[in-house]
Amino acid sequence: MSLGASIPYHLRQNKSIERSLFIDLLSRIGRFRNISDYTYIGFGGPFLEDFKFLHSTLRIQKMISIESDPNTVYRQNFNLPLSCIEIRNALSRDFLTSHDFSGPSIVWFDYTTPKQLANQLAESQVLVSKLTVGDIIKITLNASPESLGRPPGDADLKDFRAAEAKRRLGEYGPAVIDPDRVSAANFPALLLQTLHSACKRGVEGDKRLYIQPLSAFVYKDGQQMLTATAVILNHADTDAFFTQTRLRHWAYSNFDWINPEPISIPNLSAKERLFIESLLPGGETADIRDKLGYFIGENEREALEHLSNFINYYRLSPYYSRIVM
Repeated sequence: MSLGASIPYHLRQNKSIERSLFIDLLSRIGRFRNISDYTYIGFGGPFLEDFKFLHSTLRIQKMISIESDPNTVYRQNFNLPLSCIEIRNALSRDFLTSHDFSGPSIVWFDYTTPKQLANQLAESQVLVSKLTVGDIIKITLNASPESLGRPPGDADLKDFRAAEAKRRLGEYGPAVIDPDRVSAANFPALLLQTLHSACKRGVEGDKRLYIQPLSAFVYKDGQQMLTATAVILNHADTDAFFTQTRLRHWAYSNFDWINPEPISIPNLSAKERLFIESLLPGGETADIRDKLGYFIGENEREALEHLSNFINYYRLSPYYSRIVM
């Protein structure tokens, strides 16, 4: 289990922001196709949090949770929050083989196991090949270079990780991986470009279709994760899609999947957050830091980056407080 998975879902503030951005993105795609008519398919986990959120915000009423662990399936059935959620005890690869993707679909495969990266990329290709115009995919991958392991003895760490990344990325990755590309700063971009390669292969059989990237983010609530969303379009529908969704005006769009946008907000006290928000919108990072009189974090450079990130995402950032029930 990853460290990220060990943090309770409802306490992962960066993932929560990314999930809110996903809802925002889907609502905009809803101007092109009625989102409430879609079937949502994903890995629900024991609490099915994403399912509740998508149903309440977008009124999606056809939902399928894929879960391979029988014990988690028991928990899902006990915690089942909505009657419209169908729980399937299956591996994602088996689900892809058996499921009929006949209606409009939103599919989020939230992978967490880095050693299965090659299989995850292959599944992403198969998934895209099963979908059609208007269908939406979201893929989450572990983007922590630490997951590539450490070399025995005194071998060079970056060289070892570059070789391991090349092995895991397989046919989808570049022919040569420079050791600098497996650093914490650069590894998510390498993964994103490789994911794009896998997804593009999924539509090679139909020249009318293409995979249109829409967003890509990297965040860290424990393990560093990459998450990317795309839609399958007919070339003839491109202008109509962007005109109706107005996604070219969406501040968080990513249409090339070259570099993901970071989501990394600081841990703030309630008083700090209220003070910073009282200076927004319009406040500049350096001015807010000066008015605080101190920086929030272990070093000033990183603290300023996190504060700037908070300014970008404060409207989507969750509030946590203690309650007595």
